[in-house]
Amino acid sequence: MLNLFHRTAVATAVGTAGLLLLTACGGVGGNDDAGKGSDGEVASLTTPAADGGSASASADPDAGRPQIRLDSTNEEVDRMYQAWEACLKEHGAQEKYKRKPNDPSVLACKGKEPLNPPELDPSKNPDYSDDVREMVKCMKGHGIKALVYQGNWALETGDEMNRPHYDEYELQCQVKAFGGDK
Repeated sequence: MLNLFHRTAVATAVGTAGLLLLTACGGVGGNDDAGKGSDGEVASLTTPAADGGSASASADPDAGRPQIRLDSTNEEVDRMYQAWEACLKEHGAQEKYKRKPNDPSVLACKGKEPLNPPELDPSKNPDYSDDVREMVKCMKGHGIKALVYQGNWALETGDEMNRPHYDEYELQCQVKAFGGDK
């Protein structure tokens, strides 16, 4: 059974493999700093220290990272991941399955790693369970065999992704279910 995260991961891996050679570290994706005089560093806040000096406190570690929206198309998501993958490669990253979180290339490109929509994170969305059920209902309304599986939505078979207009319906249902009026 495939859920959105698995489908996105598969699509991203396939798309990234094919287009990685065509992409440069900057220039694609939502947060391109190229040509703007930015050195790509994460901003930090300076706050007064107890001794009267100043202490540097890190800003939100996710600030400035490309944000995937509920209504982002597969092509938009692929471009964001391609930019991140190209940056990793430029910084000497090894094969994707061998990367460690403290790998220098991962740290150097952290600001380009896309963030998933917060609405799709059960820890950030208090209505997640209801939204999952709404997603399944919407997909079934378009004739796509979907179900709730281990707290997430899933497809009965991978063949469901081959149905005409699947991507269009998935995007519509995702926006309706997870981003609808609550």
